[in-house]
Amino acid sequence: TISTTTASTNTAVHARTVSAQSGRNLQQKFYENRILDRYTAQEPKKITLRQLVLFGRQLTEDKLVASANYVRSELPVRLAHRISDFQFLPYIAGTNPHLKMVYDLYWRAFDEFRKFAPVKTLDDNRRFCDNVKRNLLEHSQVIPQLGMGVSECADLVAPDEIDRFMNQMLISRISRRTLAEQHIALSEQFDQDLRAHLGLSSAEGFAQMASAPRGFATQRIGIVRADCSVAQIVNDCALHASGLYEEAHHLPPGTAPQVIVEGHTDATFMCIPAHFSYIIHELLKNAMSHVMARYATRLESDASALAGNKPVFGSEPLFPPIRVTICSSHNDIVVRVSDQGGGINPEILPYIWSFTHPLKAKRLHNFHAVNRMEARVDESDSVSPLMSFGFGLPMSNVYAKYWGGSVSVHSLPGYGVDAYVQLPRLGNVVENISARRTQVDNSDS
Repeated sequence: TISTTTASTNTAVHARTVSAQSGRNLQQKFYENRILDRYTAQEPKKITLRQLVLFGRQLTEDKLVASANYVRSELPVRLAHRISDFQFLPYIAGTNPHLKMVYDLYWRAFDEFRKFAPVKTLDDNRRFCDNVKRNLLEHSQVIPQLGMGVSECADLVAPDEIDRFMNQMLISRISRRTLAEQHIALSEQFDQDLRAHLGLSSAEGFAQMASAPRGFATQRIGIVRADCSVAQIVNDCALHASGLYEEAHHLPPGTAPQVIVEGHTDATFMCIPAHFSYIIHELLKNAMSHVMARYATRLESDASALAGNKPVFGSEPLFPPIRVTICSSHNDIVVRVSDQGGGINPEILPYIWSFTHPLKAKRLHNFHAVNRMEARVDESDSVSPLMSFGFGLPMSNVYAKYWGGSVSVHSLPGYGVDAYVQLPRLGNVVENISARRTQVDNSDS
């Protein structure tokens, strides 16, 4: 009897403990959601490239502090909407460890930024920038984690639902990094000019100086280029992509398909070069990959020609060239990338914009080999172009859509592919981000 009574007592105590813990968890969740709701009730304050450029001109301490407080107040709003998206995922997806890791990263960043005190001085701003830089580094693992997470959920959740989720996550991520990187660039450029003005070396601090000298201003526009040369970006990306494939295939320089740039080669436009470069680089990589695969037998049958710096197949280059045509109008820039790689497999063509269709989801498993990825051209140096993630083309479209543009692909069966990039030229289109999850639709991709 004593044993039975003791067991019953222990069971009751355990039940009360579990009930208390559950109550605390529910209270915590309720408290967190009340905080989140205050931010999801706000719409993002959207910007244009032209606004970023004009703001940086005649940059003063007051304007830099205002920029810091805009970023400080805007980041938690944009994070809150994406945290809410996680909460609307089907339960089976929400329990995925990779997606949960991203959720936790977003929540910590949201909580940190919303609690950061208002920026009032240059020293406050430097501390804020250090905080933002640390968050950017931590979040460089988001893309691989999202990739692995959605690949594991591909058979559990409808592809359209996961694709909507991914498009929202990635376009919002671009928007937050744009704000953060722009402010960091302005701050570093301002401090660099201030050091020069005060005659300080890079190793010297600003001591007890609480503010810049009266009337001090600088001319900086951060990560934006007001007159970016389209042809220069194309040529730089072509050189980089060629090097990657020649190294991957153990070929001498000059072997990769030649990239011929034609059309309005003097065209310029307002853009963030890192965004535009990523799009062009991905399209050129796709073109080179298909062309080199289609004509791979030429390398084997004409191996003796590889002794020279410019290999030939008979009297012709080993591979047909890739042609890049630039067209500039008053409002838009259009770039066409044309290859002779044989076209896109008809089974895959309907799903090229999808992240998670079963025909592509297996490629996302390759993210297990990558710890960090920021969707930049320079990071491709550490990843073989022969490793496919099924990610580059839809991510390129996300970059284009963010600034009101588009990427489209036309496959010519048995011949090749024409890929088109259209982007606004004047920088006066507001960033394309949606706060509400119901507003995102990728059916036009």
